[in-house]
Amino acid sequence: MAKQRQAQKKAENVRVPLLGSFTNRNYATTKDQRFINIFPETRKVEAIENTKIFLNKRPGLSVYKTVPTGEGRGITYFNGKFYYAIGNTVWEDGPTPTNKITLTASTGVIGMQVANSSTIGDYLFICDGTGGWYINTAGTVTHIVDADFPNPHQPVPTFIDGYILLAKGSDIYNCVLDTPSSWDPSEFISAEMFPDPLRALARQNNQVVAFGMSSIEFFYDAANVSGSPLSRNEATAIQMGTASPFAIYQNEMYCIYIGQSDSGGRAVWKIDGTAPKKVSDEFIDRILDKESNINNATGFGFRTMGHMFYLINLPTLDRTLVYDTDEKLWHEWSTNTGDGLHHVFSCAHLSDDGTGKAYLLDINGGNIYYVNPQAYTDANSIIVDVYTNKYDFDTYKRKFFYSCLVVGDSYDSTNSMNIRWTDDDYKTWSAYRTVDMSDSWPSIPRLGCSRRRAFNLHHTDNLPLRLESLELTYLEGDT
Repeated sequence: MAKQRQAQKKAENVRVPLLGSFTNRNYATTKDQRFINIFPETRKVEAIENTKIFLNKRPGLSVYKTVPTGEGRGITYFNGKFYYAIGNTVWEDGPTPTNKITLTASTGVIGMQVANSSTIGDYLFICDGTGGWYINTAGTVTHIVDADFPNPHQPVPTFIDGYILLAKGSDIYNCVLDTPSSWDPSEFISAEMFPDPLRALARQNNQVVAFGMSSIEFFYDAANVSGSPLSRNEATAIQMGTASPFAIYQNEMYCIYIGQSDSGGRAVWKIDGTAPKKVSDEFIDRILDKESNINNATGFGFRTMGHMFYLINLPTLDRTLVYDTDEKLWHEWSTNTGDGLHHVFSCAHLSDDGTGKAYLLDINGGNIYYVNPQAYTDANSIIVDVYTNKYDFDTYKRKFFYSCLVVGDSYDSTNSMNIRWTDDDYKTWSAYRTVDMSDSWPSIPRLGCSRRRAFNLHHTDNLPLRLESLELTYLEGDT
């Protein structure tokens, strides 16, 4: 009788969208929805009042130049050339790279700031926490030997109106106007509204943003005749600082950073004007809170494939979170080191050569890459993984799955997609089954039964990939 009732039922055919936000119950990587090396994209179709949903594979990395190995500590573009720090050396790019500066240490992020002066013209300022140097357009290096140069300092400088600015303790020091080699011990201003030391400096339009551990203050160039040229913008202080001085990204209209306060916990915030806006949610915050080495997290922003991304490398968790400021959605990037697993993204420093192309320095040196939307691999294959939430179609009754079809772009040559599923809350998985996205019907039949099921779509081919949804055909059981 039960078989007869089941036979009388009609199979359901449903499209399951792959777009979604993080829903992780904690920081673990083994459960709940994730998008790794593939980013969501939506498009509103006004004529039919519908929204098209896609997942696009991230762009690959192409090698621009092989460089010496060692810790990649910073890169910037100045006067038609790249300058990059690897180990204890700052190199000037060229057919044969030139050793320009020997730094005082071999590890740790350094500061690189392009600036200009009415007396020496454009120059590149470099600091490493203890020492300072600048390079002019002739390529001449000047080591700053002024005894009043801030030592130690936070190697996160900024520039405004002829002044290089550095943070030391709770003070913001500035060089003598248009003279980066000269520093006056009386030319500083204290960030003193809150009793916390400064971690980094940045620019937001015409104001200097001073990031403390649990506060943020804004300063402007008041052209003061003595002491610091800066004055405090009293009304704009924020009772929140930054947990990660090397993950602050400023560009275009806003400043974005990992924030923390005396109330505990971390989140990602964006300063638009002088007002902070939280852009992470509780799911991202759980991951940030678990990172035990948040001080050394690195972050940068870049535009590619029509999206502005803000990328955060979390070294201890071995993960990289990426926020799409246009879509206002999060996903992940990773690097395959050759073991077929996801690891923290291999690059921590970025520069643009003025052509709109993003160049990245490998954390371990060895290569400078550029982000290439026409490339579909890094040094090793890009591992794309989509982990879905659990689907039960609003009932705990068994579902008998007849087929699963992958809806996405079709390709002219073989483009393999591996699919597996779990029916016990991500504890165990089925074996992978493979569909070919060049097939006119990329479907797998006979998927057994389940009450609640999550899927994993896994792709490693050196080929493009754009997905829309899964089309599932199933029959609902009686119990």
